[in-house]
Amino acid sequence: MNLSISIKERFFKGRPFITEKARGSNALKRDYTSDDQLYDFLDDARCELEKAVLTFNELTDEKAIDYASYNLLAARAKYSYLLKLAKEKKLSL
Repeated sequence: MNLSISIKERFFKGRPFITEKARGSNALKRDYTSDDQLYDFLDDARCELEKAVLTFNELTDEKAIDYASYNLLAARAKYSYLLKLAKEKKLSL
């Protein structure tokens, strides 16, 4: 099993209906292309990364810092991966 393919499939699987509904009826009417989805995923990943950085900077408990550092590394890896995909598709950011 090719890991990169399964990750791409996971990221580009359609957004859940509830997420589309929360974004408004226009989001339900228009078809999302893979580029639109990638932009959405990048935005979500950027927000996750910012949240992870803020959480890491605020913690003082040693075990909580360990958790936050792993969370921060995961958020960075996800954002970097999505940026790489966007660059491969030559999308403007």
